Amino acid sequence: MLRAVKKLRAFEAAAAVLAVALGTAALTACSRPTELADELAVNMGNASPIESPSATDPDGEVHEYEPVLDLDTTDGLIAVRTADAITVGALDEILDETAESWPLEAECGDVSANAGVFAVGCGTTVRTFTASGADELPVEHPATSATVTSSGEILAGSSEERDVWVYRDGELVKTIPVARETDSIQAVPVDGQPDTVVRTNSFDTTIQDLDWNGGRQGGTLRVGLGVGKTAGGEQGLVLAADTTGNQLLVYTSDDIIRLHQMAPVPESPWDVSWDPANRLVWVASTSQNLVTGYDISRGVPLQRAQLRTVANAQSIISLDDGTLVLASATGDGIQIITPAQKDLRDLPTSDR
Repeated sequence: MLRAVKKLRAFEAAAAVLAVALGTAALTACSRPTELADELAVNMGNASPIESPSATDPDGEVHEYEPVLDLDTTDGLIAVRTADAITVGALDEILDETAESWPLEAECGDVSANAGVFAVGCGTTVRTFTASGADELPVEHPATSATVTSSGEILAGSSEERDVWVYRDGELVKTIPVARETDSIQAVPVDGQPDTVVRTNSFDTTIQDLDWNGGRQGGTLRVGLGVGKTAGGEQGLVLAADTTGNQLLVYTSDDIIRLHQMAPVPESPWDVSWDPANRLVWVASTSQNLVTGYDISRGVPLQRAQLRTVANAQSIISLDDGTLVLASATGDGIQIITPAQKDLRDLPTSDR
């Protein structure tokens, strides 16, 4: 798929990011330049989702569940993050409450998923969860985010320090200075080479790749006006929701981080997911309780489906068979949409 996504030159990527700011400026064209700059500065970064209206006839099936902060999936497992716990298991185990749960302390941050491992930074430890159980790695610097590579290294970041730490076999082997504090960090697999790793910062709405083998930070790009959640795909694919700018952003990171595609989406997109079965990007937008599926194989996102969600669907994952799982942050339940319920539209005939 990534080979089918036409790569843009670096200056085109920069121009695309600039277009976000210009688009916002166009809405207030009568304002003075200093006023426009001030408005952009005030509105950029520290994004949060818009509160949903009550849900109306959500698609698929909805199962009762407490408020969910995040969903993640890897190797057929699902992790459900709530305010004080993480629950890991197969979908049926999650729904019938037979999956195993572990308490999470208040200092635990964002959960990542890769190579069959869920990881979370919890201050003085990085905690990992697999099908076999849970483990802890004591760390030398307080961690609020973490990810595990396919080769087993653990990378930890901090919401208070501008470093990322690389651990191998339980030992700190590298300290990498980074552009800002880290709110999330994610390893993404690429065939024939080490995983790529990207980190985000919500305050200045940026994404940065890391040369974690070489111990160096990579390039940093602005993620629209206010980054929500991000998700890894395959072959270095990275997806991001621009919550403030109402956009989907599509990156690749197999060599360096590059912006390839961007498209407007329904208001307040908060979470994104790569659907490997249908090769689609799904975007959950809270303003109107919608999840929208986009094909990205033609160089520009093309809508193929739009479905109704539970209220405040702030988390979404796609399972290997194409099943969508969404979760409400306000206790409206976990929503399951099967492949047969997606009602995908045909793509327009290509002129090529």
